[in-house]
Amino acid sequence: MPTGHYYTQETKELMLSVIQFIEREKNGPTIPLYNVNDRIMAALQISHGSLVKLKNEMKQLQEEQQKFLDHKLLEQQRQQQPYTLAQKYKTERLRPRSSSPVTTPKKRLFHNDDTWVNCGEEKQAIWIDGYGKGRIRTNQGKGKAPAITIIIDNATWHCELTDDTKPPLRSWRKQMIADWLQDHNISYAKDISKAELLELAFENLSDKKYKVEEEAKQYRINILR
Repeated sequence: MPTGHYYTQETKELMLSVIQFIEREKNGPTIPLYNVNDRIMAALQISHGSLVKLKNEMKQLQEEQQKFLDHKLLEQQRQQQPYTLAQKYKTERLRPRSSSPVTTPKKRLFHNDDTWVNCGEEKQAIWIDGYGKGRIRTNQGKGKAPAITIIIDNATWHCELTDDTKPPLRSWRKQMIADWLQDHNISYAKDISKAELLELAFENLSDKKYKVEEEAKQYRINILR
């Protein structure tokens, strides 16, 4: 036996059984190769019940080992997380500013990406005032001002409708829907149902207007989605 290894008598008998089974197959398999279970039972000299029990125990052992490895890997990832986040933050800081304009002959395009800029890194006020002061300045009478277009996505806060174009909600009470109709100068009969009021409101909806676009119009800025 190999030096430095100790085997019990039971283990030696099992190993001898496997060796003898292999030696008997020098001239070809004694049991068809596709009959895997019978070959294992013959090599180990065990019953079918013992084979099933052995397979179940080995499967359970493998699952426990896999759980242990997964847990160990998770712990390593948690320990490395602060370093990973620091590297990611460093990389993000080196990215070109999302508000950097892309200049064309007649237009200036500003790509708006508000997913990574930290509070405090950018000025809070970016619109110009009546005197042309701010991040986006007027031409101050020096020729025609270039057209400015801001490219935004369809995030929820970019798609908020103005108060006068918001439709009524189906969850509203009947009186709230009636008030909405009155505010929009829409006549209705007093004895109609809530469903009929809603139908009347939806038939007379105004064209959608978005707050961000209406605000941009005041500064002659185009919004592109």
